[in-house]
Amino acid sequence: MKKNTSVLSLFVAGAMVFGGAGLSHADDLKVSGFGAINLSIIDEASDNPKACQDPSNNASSTNCNELQFSVPYAEVDFEKKVGSVSVRLDLDFNGTSNNIGGDDVEQMRFDWMLPVGQELGLTLTGGIFNSPVGFEAQDAPDKLQVTNGQLFDMVPSNLAGAQVSAGTSMVGGSLIFANDWRDFGNTPTAPATQSLGEENTFGATLAITPMPEVGLSVGYLDSALKPLEGLLDIVLSGTIAGSADHSLLYALEYVQNETQDGMGVTLHAKHGKHGLTLRYDKVETDGSSAEPTSLTVAFLCSLEENLKLKAEWRQDDPDTAAKKTDAATLQFVALF
Repeated sequence: MKKNTSVLSLFVAGAMVFGGAGLSHADDLKVSGFGAINLSIIDEASDNPKACQDPSNNASSTNCNELQFSVPYAEVDFEKKVGSVSVRLDLDFNGTSNNIGGDDVEQMRFDWMLPVGQELGLTLTGGIFNSPVGFEAQDAPDKLQVTNGQLFDMVPSNLAGAQVSAGTSMVGGSLIFANDWRDFGNTPTAPATQSLGEENTFGATLAITPMPEVGLSVGYLDSALKPLEGLLDIVLSGTIAGSADHSLLYALEYVQNETQDGMGVTLHAKHGKHGLTLRYDKVETDGSSAEPTSLTVAFLCSLEENLKLKAEWRQDDPDTAAKKTDAATLQFVALF
């Protein structure tokens, strides 16, 4: 059961987590975070039959989202390192409440660099942590666009368990033992079933980056939830730098489970403080003739170190009798 609390209480709670005898030094504790402020310019997906209430309390066919501002999410992060152990707590907030608990704790993890194998960065991670599988980032400051592509919903955002990772500048990998990621319920297409309490996920990742221009990463997670028994994610990516101010990032991603195949292409050209992203996604589902696609174009600009601007146009084609829908969003990402 979620418990209501104030933002101030959350800061105090975070400080207490990292406090304690001999540990609660202000200069050791790092506090950071961000908030996303959106202006919905076009949102055809929210047209009829979605209805709003006018001032006379009469239902109308007005689009509820267009030309409206919102704060879809914000995040406060606490991090503390003592010796070879760092501890991190990421708290998520939605735009309407300050609840904490369940999905509002994005991460509560420790990372312990083990005494053996330090030359390889051998690290044990435990708790709730961001999944190492998948290409797209989930936090606004790290995204190359405003919205995530279709493939983002096919892989877990977070895992609850343990991970051992190691690597060099050219080769890295990890072994994962966690709660069944489908039961953990951290993707919109895979809500928690609450029926796999004794089931676990075993997974592994491998990343090979012989040069900045090309790299290959492979991630695998099994699942006890049938028919989605296994997830394979393959990403071929790299950065081609023309100069210190010009670069082109590319990523080709393929995701497969027992019932779906998805592919995505991302191109991100960067010039100084400006960037332009082009992303295309397609997902095929067994037994369905429809192959829904999405096309995203986004412009990014770093106005200041702590303020980013994004403007995105996206078109979703369900490849069915339903029509294509367009969306345009202006987003400010404020960091602290």
